[in-house]
Amino acid sequence: MSYYLHLNLDLILPALNSARILIQLALGATVIAILRNVVGIKAYGTFAPVIIALSLLYTGLLLGLLLFAIVMVIMILTRAAFQGQQIQQSHRAAIMVFMVALTAILFAAYATQLGHPEIAFLLLFPVVITAWFADRFLEHADRVGLGPPTKSMLWTVVLVAAAFLVMVQDPLVDLLAGEPLTWPAFVLLHWFLGTRIKIRVSEKVRFGALRRLEDVMLRGGVSQTILTIRRRNADYLDKYNPPELMTGLNKSRAKALLLSEGIPVPDNYLLVSKKEDMVEAMELFMKAPGFVVKPAEGFGGEGIIVVHGREGDELLTNEGRLRSEDMVKHLTNILDGAYNDGRPDEALVEALVENHPGLKPVAPQGVPDIRVICFLGYPVMAMLRLPTRSSDGKANIHLGAVGAGVEISTGRISYATWKGQLVNRHPDTGTKLLGFEVPFWEEILEVACEAQRISGLGFAGVDVVIDALKGPLVLEVNRRPGLEIQKANGTGLLPRLEALESLGELHEPSEVRVLRAVEMDRLGWEVSTPSNAPDAPAMDEDLSLQSVVLDGRAPK
Repeated sequence: MSYYLHLNLDLILPALNSARILIQLALGATVIAILRNVVGIKAYGTFAPVIIALSLLYTGLLLGLLLFAIVMVIMILTRAAFQGQQIQQSHRAAIMVFMVALTAILFAAYATQLGHPEIAFLLLFPVVITAWFADRFLEHADRVGLGPPTKSMLWTVVLVAAAFLVMVQDPLVDLLAGEPLTWPAFVLLHWFLGTRIKIRVSEKVRFGALRRLEDVMLRGGVSQTILTIRRRNADYLDKYNPPELMTGLNKSRAKALLLSEGIPVPDNYLLVSKKEDMVEAMELFMKAPGFVVKPAEGFGGEGIIVVHGREGDELLTNEGRLRSEDMVKHLTNILDGAYNDGRPDEALVEALVENHPGLKPVAPQGVPDIRVICFLGYPVMAMLRLPTRSSDGKANIHLGAVGAGVEISTGRISYATWKGQLVNRHPDTGTKLLGFEVPFWEEILEVACEAQRISGLGFAGVDVVIDALKGPLVLEVNRRPGLEIQKANGTGLLPRLEALESLGELHEPSEVRVLRAVEMDRLGWEVSTPSNAPDAPAMDEDLSLQSVVLDGRAPK
């Protein structure tokens, strides 16, 4: 067969050999796809690093990476020079592209003057792609500081270097260009890696500590219990979350929907969707003692400013002392898409939530929140995120908050991690965490499940806070919830999700769904009876979650 293919492809094989760059491009893309999706490296872009690696074929690895580093430094200086000018994004991007092009031209011209004309290849450096890298890095740094974006950029450089080192392997390029039988093998390789690899190497490392836990071992190990990003996306988001909601259900739309159905949410002072709203926003900033500003499309806490007091004309915030004018500039950045990849956005101005006294023992500063993973209207897993000094009072695990797993059936903390390590006490106060009972637990589970159901999403992460006066309030319904909750609970989501899927479609009130989940949690998420069995949980005026939790009575 190989002979037949060679005999009939004689006319195009010379063209393939002369177009080696396309084969090299495919090999580079393969390397980056494997490192990102099999190994799990987090970097900027998927194919943009391939274009950078392609340009290194002409400039050389070291010289090309040196230019890349110089461009990044110049971009940082350029951004600093225009800081506070409120330049619209498209014009800012044009400036960045011009600065990258100018850098390449001047670098090549200067090198030629020094007697190195071969460096003129720098003019082939991908200007637009490099400017995109710089802009992404700087926007990321504006939102979360230099730490995470620097790490992502270093990993991007690793991807570029790895792709380059494979692309310059002439025997491999010749094999792929000259042997037709390698073409279907190449496609099958990507099909296999894209469909059969369920857990990334980085996820095995990330959840590696769970290997020692009895629950994980009894269920077949990490790969059989942990919900990975790939399985979350393919088996739950794509299957249970309508595409139109995944793209259109932002914070403002979700909040309006929940409010219309009677779900308790923080009071909304103002929705800023256009520049004309700035006048009203300015008036609010000048007189309100406390409020929260958040982008409608932001995630991970990015772009959220909490104003908890004022001294004269200055607002006391989680970002330091700001003036009303600074807040208006922040709103402008939100509308211009600073936290939405450059796409137009809206901003919500909400009432400030005051931490409930019942949580003060484990959350002496900031406002903790409860993340509840809800699936098909049932609570599946929950964690309490506790602010710390290292998280600067924010309930963000990636910034240094404590992630405390809360049992669905009891509302008590049973497991806790901080900065990747198992902890029993709060790192700031020494207060014991294990065994602490979250107040309003029944109400939290019910309101979270109803919020998920009303949103139209089948799989969601619902964030709930407990206000000192109003009790549980739904902060947000997350369309693509993170997976760190598994680490905070010391076990995986998969067995629980599969147990609920096996029940089939049940039309039950939220109280019954919560009771069913409580009983399943008590039984270790084993489905012992069919969904239509007579002893399945049913409505009972004398039976409440409190009786199940405190008295140990199962629903009859």
